[in-house]
Amino acid sequence: MRELLIKQIKSFLVNYNGFFHSEQEVQILLAQHLLNTDSYNNVYVEYYVNRELIPDYPWNNDKKISIDIVVRKGSAYIPIEIKYKTTKQVFPHYVFGSQTQVELAHQGAQNEGCYSFWKDIKRIEIIKRIFNLNHSGLVLFITNDLTYLKSPREGVQYGPFSIHRGREINGGTLLDWDNTRNPIKDARSDKFPGFEISNNYLINWEDLNIQKHKYILV
Repeated sequence: MRELLIKQIKSFLVNYNGFFHSEQEVQILLAQHLLNTDSYNNVYVEYYVNRELIPDYPWNNDKKISIDIVVRKGSAYIPIEIKYKTTKQVFPHYVFGSQTQVELAHQGAQNEGCYSFWKDIKRIEIIKRIFNLNHSGLVLFITNDLTYLKSPREGVQYGPFSIHRGREINGGTLLDWDNTRNPIKDARSDKFPGFEISNNYLINWEDLNIQKHKYILV
């Protein structure tokens, strides 16, 4: 089931024409695509999980837990988390038949963008363990900001959370901010705590059918 889901997501990404306005649009269009495959009994969007069901959840500042997409086939569930991080890029766009332009925002904050990827990984691992799911979930990270693909400079605080091309993480690795040059502020460590990754991961960036866009699917 998981292998089929991966193929379907990659097919959606490779064959999609146009561009994505937002992360929410990726979520809605992907959920619709998965529903249209008729492979699942249901495809849920913003799947709510009560915080009380996950007593060891590391992020105390999260008021609620919502998984971007969950697919169900019989008694099997697979959660999917999505991130879409952009930098400035202009696309032609039609509004009620009239041509105009859309400019994607320069979001910056690549340090938090990298953290959010590994946070999603950890959330998926926790949910699989707590609810004894049959399959591991998936994390989809899309960007047109190619700085994410590059190795960070030595000693930068977000270095342990890098998602540069070819990076390998082994299960049991503790990811936390690097404080060798500058101390980590309490507000940052509270909002973005370190955590241990349970499984092995390889960061393999692939091309989308959208100019300058790349993605990771793990």
